[in-house]
Amino acid sequence: MVTTMRMHRSVFRLVMLGLVLSYSVTETQRVSESADLIFLIDGSGDLRSAEFQLIRSFVANFIQDLNIGFDAIQIGLVQYSDTPRTEFYLNTYPTKTGVLNAIKSLRQKGGNQGNTGKALQFLIDNHFIASAGSRAQEGVPQVMVLMTARQSSDDIRRGVFLIKKRGTFTFVIGMKDVNKAEAEQIATDPSFVLHIPDFQQMAKTRQELMSLFSLVATKQLVIEVGETKSEVQVSKRDIVFLIDGSSSVGYANFLQICKLIMSITEKFVIGPDSVQVAVVQYSDGATTEFHLNTHSTQSALQTALKRLSLRGGWTRNTGAALDYVYRNHFTTAAGSRKEDSVPQLLVLITGGRSDDDVKQPAETLKRAAIMTFAVGVGDTDPERLNEIAIDSSLVFSVDDFHSLQELQERLMTPLSTLAGVTIVYEKPTDPVKKAEMDKRDIVFLVDGSHSLGKRNFAAIRDFIARIITTFDIGSDKVRVGLVQYSDAAEPEFFLNTYSSKNEILSHVRRLRQRGGTNLQTGKALDFVLEYLFTKYSGSRQEEGVPQLLVLITGGKSRDDVIQPSKALQQAGVITLVIGMENVVKQLEEVSSNPSLAFGVKKFTSLPEIQQEVLSPLSTLKVRKASERQTTPTTKDVIDTQERDIVFLIDGSTKAASSFPSVREFLRGVIEQLNIGPNNNRIAVVQYSTDQKVEFLLNTYSNKNDILDAVEMMKPKGGRMLNIGAALNYVIRNVFTAASGSRREAGVPQLLVLLVSGRSDDDVKKPTEALRRAAVVTFVIGAVDADGKELQDIAYSSNLLFAVQDFHSLPDIQDQLLHPLKSLIVEVIKMPSSVTEGNKRDIVFLIDGSDNVSTFFYLIRDLITNLIPNFNIAKDKDQISVVQYSDNARIEFPLNAYTNEEQVLDATRRLRLKGGRRLKTGFALDFVRRNVFSRSGGGREHLGISQILVLVTSGKSQDDVKRPSEELKRAGVVTFAIGVGNVDRNELNQVAYSPKLTFQVDDYWGLSDLDLHLLSIKQNVESVTTPPISASAVDKRDIVFLIDGSAKTGKAFPTVRKFIAKLVENFDVGEEKVQFGVAQFSETPRTEFLLNSHSTKKEVMAAIKKLKLKRGKRINIGLALDHVMRNVFTNSAGSRIESAVPQILILLTSGKSHDDIVQQAEKLRKMGIVAFGIGLREADQTVLEPMAYSSNLVFPVRNLQGLFAIQNQLQQIIKSVAIEVVETSV
Repeated sequence: MVTTMRMHRSVFRLVMLGLVLSYSVTETQRVSESADLIFLIDGSGDLRSAEFQLIRSFVANFIQDLNIGFDAIQIGLVQYSDTPRTEFYLNTYPTKTGVLNAIKSLRQKGGNQGNTGKALQFLIDNHFIASAGSRAQEGVPQVMVLMTARQSSDDIRRGVFLIKKRGTFTFVIGMKDVNKAEAEQIATDPSFVLHIPDFQQMAKTRQELMSLFSLVATKQLVIEVGETKSEVQVSKRDIVFLIDGSSSVGYANFLQICKLIMSITEKFVIGPDSVQVAVVQYSDGATTEFHLNTHSTQSALQTALKRLSLRGGWTRNTGAALDYVYRNHFTTAAGSRKEDSVPQLLVLITGGRSDDDVKQPAETLKRAAIMTFAVGVGDTDPERLNEIAIDSSLVFSVDDFHSLQELQERLMTPLSTLAGVTIVYEKPTDPVKKAEMDKRDIVFLVDGSHSLGKRNFAAIRDFIARIITTFDIGSDKVRVGLVQYSDAAEPEFFLNTYSSKNEILSHVRRLRQRGGTNLQTGKALDFVLEYLFTKYSGSRQEEGVPQLLVLITGGKSRDDVIQPSKALQQAGVITLVIGMENVVKQLEEVSSNPSLAFGVKKFTSLPEIQQEVLSPLSTLKVRKASERQTTPTTKDVIDTQERDIVFLIDGSTKAASSFPSVREFLRGVIEQLNIGPNNNRIAVVQYSTDQKVEFLLNTYSNKNDILDAVEMMKPKGGRMLNIGAALNYVIRNVFTAASGSRREAGVPQLLVLLVSGRSDDDVKKPTEALRRAAVVTFVIGAVDADGKELQDIAYSSNLLFAVQDFHSLPDIQDQLLHPLKSLIVEVIKMPSSVTEGNKRDIVFLIDGSDNVSTFFYLIRDLITNLIPNFNIAKDKDQISVVQYSDNARIEFPLNAYTNEEQVLDATRRLRLKGGRRLKTGFALDFVRRNVFSRSGGGREHLGISQILVLVTSGKSQDDVKRPSEELKRAGVVTFAIGVGNVDRNELNQVAYSPKLTFQVDDYWGLSDLDLHLLSIKQNVESVTTPPISASAVDKRDIVFLIDGSAKTGKAFPTVRKFIAKLVENFDVGEEKVQFGVAQFSETPRTEFLLNSHSTKKEVMAAIKKLKLKRGKRINIGLALDHVMRNVFTNSAGSRIESAVPQILILLTSGKSHDDIVQQAEKLRKMGIVAFGIGLREADQTVLEPMAYSSNLVFPVRNLQGLFAIQNQLQQIIKSVAIEVVETSV
């Protein structure tokens, strides 16, 4: 490209925009060209077909004259109307032919609107990024050419601001009715606005654009992003100051905030036609001091500012305050002039970290084009401030409140005039060569122990984020993994978990300290070598990519680090170590070289060594790995594992062409697994419109048979993709005992779902059912699948894999195999009602003794942080808080408040009760009798689950055993949280299960505690199973509910004989096993109650006298309701309240004519274990909804089959040790 450029521009116009122009006329010259050029073209219905063809022709002819290539000029194209749509990315086509062919096949998008603002934001988020081909980090010019024929339908200000701030050259080519003022606002300079009045003028406009673009591509035209050189006072603007009014700020510091606001605002002309100012103060909540339209003169404003006083409050809810300001101040009623295009500015001044989430409200403000400034004083979170501010240049930090005055001038500039750019015309210069950052795999191993402290952990987190920012992240570039450790190591993400910088940074910024008391660094080093630096976790060591480990630790290891360090060196891993200066000797022992050990006096000083750490991370080369003799392979790890793995594969017509690749993928995965009845079991099901079982979990017991079956598979076909129905099918028919599932034995249940497109039915309920059943779902989705839908189905984002199409499946085989083999699935058995999120009674029993003292607010914060997770309403979740010490005090009962806001308000008003002694046993008994009771608002009588959260700071001075057992017997699920020096055994005794016991070293640790009260996904459909005494095991209440309809008919004597044989094997008596019998057909009939007969002889005689009831229809639902109301009751002899196991044995010969779902659920909630025995037409599908679990279902083919199951049934009945959850329904 050879051009000559002469500049004849009006300097005055540029200065008014805050731009300074200097230029020089250059002679014709050839320079190495490179640029990333994206065309953003209007595809709305506002353009006629001929006009759209004109745009397409213009783009194609322009590209003809360019040098296209990955090292030259790259082209991307986005079409927009109501929404933007990517046609191709910068890195999609490396040749001119490819680009031109794509343009040739371009079709007009259509649409009623032309949302240019949304399209600009789309370019920033999805195209001007490294993963889409942008080379901005290499200094390659970024260029956008907007081609439009209309004024934007939406607000363009934020999009324009952000695209200019990042130094992008923006050209506007106008056609038809383009708005000239708007075009000049979008363009980098008014001279960058060109026009195509008609077809004849197209060549001339194209040449004008080529002349300007040539200067950009040869770097004769450069944008330098910075502050404007010429400040222009904009007469109108609306400014809201949102200021921290929490108690921690203090009165003297609050005056410093007011002083800053006064010094800024006194420089403005105040009035309804000039600058308007509002002030909002916040802490727990937000309070308006005055609105934008309250004060119309400078003197009135200054008087109001002088009168401001600190309101106080214990928490700092910045997110809620941002939302409050958006809803209550940037409105016409509050004086906002946003409808008149007056700039809307928000200045946040905060003295600490937010206690709530700021991301969502900050995004809302940005979408509304509100320019947010973030001013942080002291211990604030830089990442949070960056999230809040509309741009990082509008983030300001000072060490203390007295330094706020130093910010006055720095704040005045952007408040007075919008930030601009400086354009400099200069001769081309050689690009600055960056430090070579080629491929490398970097793992961060981070100390997450309690002894490190929250502030230090935050400093480490920020340091890691800054390091990551400097690298070019990508699957073919730099990969990053992260592990946190203390007593044990826990991976946060693997090397192949994320492929973009934004994803990694997002995870890092969300890191929370895991806690732990012992620092086992040696063990953690072994862990990363075994599980992170492997091919399955994304390591590319086999390709010669450098393997680097960055260990950041806050103390001396309690175990040996020498051997693990040597193992890492032998494996070719280069280890850098960062820690405190006082343990530098051990740091050097761990590091690959003493020069790679970095000591700091405090972790807040980490930024000072950033460049020292970056240098070796960026430049160290590969070290050859020696053999690792002692490291087990993934196969070694899984040899002893048992798993039930079901592959649910897309067999639709759409996926048929790639079915051979699916077969190859399945073979490759299965070949790597250890198959056998006591190892891994495999099942395969195809789905499309409906489902087809290829083989079940118990069909084949050896690998060769399974591989042969896979080889024989053909695509089933089908036009629809009913994923929801398919998920439902595998829950009901494959993950069952009859199909070979070992779910009841605690064997992990894994589902691998392959999806080629969006589901034609609902997937939400089946997905929830899978999670409740503790099935861990892996999802592999092709490019046409719905990403959001796949995320919802996958058990976690780490178990979601994307492929271009099914032909690419073999490429991700290793990625899938690692978690498939090594994932540890731990099931917490809990009542399903606890985890389903419907209706619960939740009571917080909190330590209010003198021992808590000034830390009470941290316990209160724990409750307020958990409350938003509940669905609080009259007929849903209810919350109560009780304080205790020597005695107990109800702060508010379960039925006091019916919405979240009321509960939060009441919780924030809590004050320490006080008291010298801690009587936890008394308090537990108190809540059972007075809070969970019906009179206290408890809904146990309605079958609603009840949860208790105990927070205590010491050992109880009374007995907790009996009250804890009473709570368990009442079906209350107790979570026990201990702070500091508590008795762990006592906590375990109180908690429903040891897995629901939590302990933190200090009160600050409560903020990092995640109880998962609503997200215990590892649920199994089971009622509570608390420990019971040996004597209780010998007691049973057993009721036979038998089909007396005409369908049973002549089989009735055999049924009677079967019951008698079962009874004969039990020890019958009032203090032993009791029996009752009921028959049913259309209606139920009690034959005898549990307390009718007290000896075996009497029961046997009563059974012999049984006569067939008769009847044409079967109403099982009615019969179940009958036995619950009339047989499983105290008056009928049931010992349900004495925690004696309640067992129902249902025998039926066909399907019910009424609904059984509700009654079956009530049985479970009452703690009644139902067995289902089926004759004739009563198969698995009929019995499973009634039975307590699938392994208690016994369909028999003939009458003799009853006696074949007798021994098995008898053993299960004798081993049932299930106590009652609810006393009545």
